[in-house]
Amino acid sequence: MFLSLAFAASTSYFTTLRLRTYLHPFQQEEYDNPRLVQWWKDKRAYDRYTTLGLLIASPFGFLQAAAPTLTAILWLIHKARNEPDPTTTAKKALVLTQRARHIWFAAAVLNLPVFIALATAPLPAWLQVLLLAAHIQTLPLYLMAANTLLRPIQTWQNKTYTTEAHTLLARLKPTTIGLTGSFGKTSTKYLLNHILSASAPTLATPGSVNTPLGIARIVREQLQPNHQYFLAEMGAYGPGSIAGLCKLAPPDISCITAVGEAHYERFKSLETVAQAKFELAEATLARGGKCILNVDGIPDPLWQPRVSQNPTAYRLVSTRPDFLRDGDTRLSEISQTPKGLALTLTRNGESTRIQTPLFGSVQAGNIAVAFALAAELGLKPKAIAAALTTAQAAPHRLSVQQIGTQTLIDDAYNANPQGVSTALETLTLLAHADPTSPRRRILVTPGLVELGTAHAEAHAKLGQLAATHADIILVIQPQRIPTFVQAAKTTELHTFATLAEAKLWLQTNGQPTDVILLANDLPDRYEARWTL
Repeated sequence: MFLSLAFAASTSYFTTLRLRTYLHPFQQEEYDNPRLVQWWKDKRAYDRYTTLGLLIASPFGFLQAAAPTLTAILWLIHKARNEPDPTTTAKKALVLTQRARHIWFAAAVLNLPVFIALATAPLPAWLQVLLLAAHIQTLPLYLMAANTLLRPIQTWQNKTYTTEAHTLLARLKPTTIGLTGSFGKTSTKYLLNHILSASAPTLATPGSVNTPLGIARIVREQLQPNHQYFLAEMGAYGPGSIAGLCKLAPPDISCITAVGEAHYERFKSLETVAQAKFELAEATLARGGKCILNVDGIPDPLWQPRVSQNPTAYRLVSTRPDFLRDGDTRLSEISQTPKGLALTLTRNGESTRIQTPLFGSVQAGNIAVAFALAAELGLKPKAIAAALTTAQAAPHRLSVQQIGTQTLIDDAYNANPQGVSTALETLTLLAHADPTSPRRRILVTPGLVELGTAHAEAHAKLGQLAATHADIILVIQPQRIPTFVQAAKTTELHTFATLAEAKLWLQTNGQPTDVILLANDLPDRYEARWTL
């Protein structure tokens, strides 16, 4: 009896912690069962070492009947004590939200009958251990089962939270501003928040929070009666997702920063991406509001028919004056220096020179969209320009930092080809600021994700560009981006399995004057080895 209880307890101990390990990628995959299956398959995240130990323990039954059970108990306790904690050790840590806890607990409960059956069944100890080894391989299925069983409750809770947030927005009536785009939306949100906060109390969703529950939580916990503006970043995870967000936070005014390749893996075509993004415009127009479009970031065939159907409802931002009308914003005279970005914005015949400490030509479009939005809300161009002189880059988005005498360009959250091109230009700009004493340019990158069928071609182009802008390239997981490696091999190139290994190389081989660009940082679900 004692051995049976100890066997069940040690099994439960190990399984509970292993379920937490699998919960981490499940959360990053937004609790989508098919995506977890695909991750499980792609990463081959099967248990190896625990299973191997149990398989080794099983034959001991031929020597002593209880030996497999005793060995399994000790081995499970050892493995459980050494199981990494993704709430503290991951790059993007597991957050034990209420939903995460419920799924974790339910999955653990679903495992209990298996433990009890294995511990009490009249089977030889060696067979019990073998069956346990087989069971451990199926643990992600229990998370998916728990998620499915809890879905009605989760749907009810989500509805409760979003309804509460929607009601609060309707009662307090801040001017709600919706922002979306394949890229640039978070940076534009930070810029607009900085501009508006200088004139009135403003609340913005933090970081990359752009889902219904994320937006609802910010509204419920932080929206106050004195807030005049509420900025809601809206992410597209499938057709209808932005339309749903607009029901939660109906936009009075909005913007679309770009329609590009960043969502190819999910949407398969640019037209489908555009349909999803323009759900924000449709919701805004239905309320009598206006939508700002950065048409330089949207292929012409995707925006022109929509604007022609309702021209007065859109405000355009572009470097191309032929497209622009009264009320639109022209972007011109873009220049960069080692001290930041300068540009001229012209609206209704009035030109405003903008000086900002931000870097990257791609930021010019974000600045122009933020300017156009603020101007549409009634702010004076001079006030907008004054606010932009102290603007800061959004965290991990072309943020330039001094680390001792080295310069780090932190573009870890970059996820699109246009952004990488801009970051590479900035790398050369800063490294060659003094032509008489150029500094060494180092690129650290794992490439991009979610490019779908455009993956190989896009990385080949980026590899060629990288070879012209970097003296040394550190590639993380080169097997993911062979076309990049092939195109970039004309310069000094080193490969690594993880970002941590690349950073160790920099510590050993770095020079005091290096300029280092971190272009993208893979989430744990892509980079982690998952050798369980």
